[in-house]
Amino acid sequence: MDVRSIFRFSLTALALMLCGSIRAQWDEPVVIDDNYQHVEYAVPEGSPLVFGARPAGIGSVLFETNPTGAKVFIDDVYQGLTPLLIDNVPDGTYSARFEMEGYLNHYMSFDVAATLRSHVTAGLQPRPHFFFDRSELYTTLVYENSRVNAEGWGVGNSWGAYFKNFNLEQSTIVHIGISNTVTFEGVAGYSFIFGRLKRFRLTPQIGYTGVWYDHVDTAVSGWTGYMRGALNFKCGITEQYAFSTTVLYDKTGIGFRAGILFYVN
Repeated sequence: MDVRSIFRFSLTALALMLCGSIRAQWDEPVVIDDNYQHVEYAVPEGSPLVFGARPAGIGSVLFETNPTGAKVFIDDVYQGLTPLLIDNVPDGTYSARFEMEGYLNHYMSFDVAATLRSHVTAGLQPRPHFFFDRSELYTTLVYENSRVNAEGWGVGNSWGAYFKNFNLEQSTIVHIGISNTVTFEGVAGYSFIFGRLKRFRLTPQIGYTGVWYDHVDTAVSGWTGYMRGALNFKCGITEQYAFSTTVLYDKTGIGFRAGILFYVN
């Protein structure tokens, strides 16, 4: 064997040893980083080897709502206001909650996939407004037309409250004319709320009316009193105001009262 043959044999043996060493190393798992996963490829013999790695279970989520500015909660943890982009979210299934003043809470679930951006959208529904509640405090500016005095009309003020639909109300009405009178009335009743968005309230009432009178032409003054029945109807206008009308009945006959109601609670 000449020197040239020995040299070629030595190079071939060395190449075989190196290939065996590299293959033995590649057979062992390679840990690149906790946030990355090892990717194995089938490489045809004689082709160059290419290593690649991609994030393991990390994605992103874009949250959008109509209207914007809603609070975003993921698994009951506050994240921010919409529109909101959150990166580095581990893949999996999550629950989301959107909250905004004046709107119903919106609940949904969403999935996050590795290396992908999830798009989560929600249309928020306005919270229904109810004009009347079972319990509330109010005052009313009223005009009254009744048979308490000769002129038949008067103006005054009522204060009242509802406690789980039970009603208590006190009214003071001033009548000025030939017969000046001031009525002090206290009634109790029970209301019924009905209509879309609870806009209407009907309250039968019964109570006692005390009347101080001063007849200008006869110079006679004094006190009197009598029982009075009433049927009050209220119609909500806004969150703070309502129209109120009452049909009155007592020993003087049938009367009528109307006014604007203001809520004070």
